[in-house]
Amino acid sequence: MSPITLSVLALALAVHTLTDLREGYVYDVAVLVPLVLLAALAASTGRLADACAGALLCGALPAALTAATRGRGMGIGDAKVAALIGMALGPVAGILALGCAFVWGAAISLTLVAMHRVRWGARVAFVPFLALGSLSIVLAERFGPR
Repeated sequence: MSPITLSVLALALAVHTLTDLREGYVYDVAVLVPLVLLAALAASTGRLADACAGALLCGALPAALTAATRGRGMGIGDAKVAALIGMALGPVAGILALGCAFVWGAAISLTLVAMHRVRWGARVAFVPFLALGSLSIVLAERFGPR
């Protein structure tokens, strides 16, 4: 992954993490601009098809969960951010990032419930976990065993 792609993804995830934590919302324009930039970067390196496949696959899984739970388990903004992650990382790394995000989310949320900081069933912002999952995969790809 190019440093520019990584920078666009990191900046977008930082913005979405802050807005999800503060307002519980993901703004469409804040998804669309980096999505277009990431698509242009992918096209310039000949990996546009891979990037689009990642965006579709990674966005479809949380969107299906949103539909199945009627928005109670996850919001559509989370699916938009997941599509952004898939566009940057591609389908394989994107799905791994989503898996890591669910593991991070479960571990931290269950810890908060056990510590009586959050009630069971309370709304917990998921974008920060998407960011953690993405960071986990980027670091694993960069520094993991070869």
